[in-house]
Amino acid sequence: MAVFSSELSPARLPGEACPGRPQVTELRLSAFAGHRRVALPLGALTFFAGPSGCGKTTALRAYEALARLGGGAGVGEVFPDPVACVPERARPDAQRRRGFRIGCTADGPEGPVRLDVAVQAEPGLRIVGERLSAGGLVLLETALRDPSRPFVQAAWHTAGQSPVTRAPLPDDRLGTALLPLRVAGKTDGQRRVLAAAEQMVVALRSVFACDPRPERMRGPVPVGSGRLLAGCDNLAEVLWRTRAECGRRHGQLVAAVRAGCAGEVADVVAEVLGDGTVRG
Repeated sequence: MAVFSSELSPARLPGEACPGRPQVTELRLSAFAGHRRVALPLGALTFFAGPSGCGKTTALRAYEALARLGGGAGVGEVFPDPVACVPERARPDAQRRRGFRIGCTADGPEGPVRLDVAVQAEPGLRIVGERLSAGGLVLLETALRDPSRPFVQAAWHTAGQSPVTRAPLPDDRLGTALLPLRVAGKTDGQRRVLAAAEQMVVALRSVFACDPRPERMRGPVPVGSGRLLAGCDNLAEVLWRTRAECGRRHGQLVAAVRAGCAGEVADVVAEVLGDGTVRG
């Protein structure tokens, strides 16, 4: 869960991390909308808070975009309005191209693995550059060689008879998510590439980007699946089900709320109303 502040300094809250489970530990906004050269450390549960217009939603959009790209979504699905992601006052180059750059780090069994992505927003939307690295070694690197063709030239670490393998990859998908379909895993180098890519993809697919909407959280809601929506519209239902079905998780939630609130929090409760809805 993340809500971002004007200072963009995160507050870590209590949370249990699964030993060895890949987790995104840093979000980088190298050049994205109003953010430049910003690095945000992330924990299992991280909150950011701040006034309106400080960049909370923008940073969250980048975080969610990386998660969706890691899950295999196309760049057009992830960025329906790519021009809005271009840094403010960014000028086009000689070919009238403009874009943005985001990235993240995922920690896990392979150690810290970095992913950096460059996206062209104009004149056409495409991923023009990507770098996956670990331990100072570049495991995958892509670059746009021929703007007239719908792919990028990729090179990934092999460490066999040839140090790298080169092949084209589509320019509308994240290359890291496609590597398990392209890398044979016959050499130690290839296996290292696959392990790093898997760690990054698992970490990104575990991301839950949450942008609470207080005006939707206060009213009664019907009982449903109990899975929290991104806007927290069904928070009352989640509170009710968590308290009724899992005391351990409810205790963790109360501890997190106490750590994140300025005032004293006695408990987090929900009640079932006469019409069958639930109110927090």
